[in-house]
Amino acid sequence: MRSRLASARRRLSPAGPVLAIAAFLALIPYPTCIVRLTVGQPCPACGLTRAALSLLRLDFAAATHWHPLALPLTLAAVATGVAALVLKEPAWKSFVKYTLGGSGVALILVWVARFAGFFGGPVP
Repeated sequence: MRSRLASARRRLSPAGPVLAIAAFLALIPYPTCIVRLTVGQPCPACGLTRAALSLLRLDFAAATHWHPLALPLTLAAVATGVAALVLKEPAWKSFVKYTLGGSGVALILVWVARFAGFFGGPVP
């Protein structure tokens, strides 16, 4: 069990700095999306920070309002954490590849749909 925990910690260690930066940016009362600040258009993940903060308050309706993929992406993140503990190396890499790929495709599809006026438009 100890080796599985060490392996999971090693596999998930790249997420640490990303989560720390995201937590810091969530506390700043200023728009922090680099894409929106430079291009003037919302990015595919626009609204996910506000959705994550709503999920922390267990407000699922608000989370879905901010970004329609808030719940599925949270489930994918939890599944990735569990898979880091359970799966061995080849299966782990395959799981991460398909989970990240599917999440990326879903983000782009929802982004395009929002520009078409679905899901509350570009940015709720």
